[in-house]
Amino acid sequence: MEKLKTAPVQIDGGDGPEDYVVQEKDYGDMVVYDIFRKDHYLLTMARDGSILFMNFDAEPGDKEVFKLSRLNQFIEKIQAAP
Repeated sequence: MEKLKTAPVQIDGGDGPEDYVVQEKDYGDMVVYDIFRKDHYLLTMARDGSILFMNFDAEPGDKEVFKLSRLNQFIEKIQAAP
């Protein structure tokens, strides 16, 4: 596994913009994106938007990212990156 890049991402939330960190990792056969909020791991997704793993033990406020409207924002940002 090789870390490719780490980038801050701002997503529109219910109470305004929320800050996240996306870590891009290359596993050889697939590039994945780990999403964190305040250093708490939330989920891993593929470039096509498929969710590979979700941290269901996350705090209730952090689980807001699991809503489809927020996930779509991540997918758009990941797919727009070069």
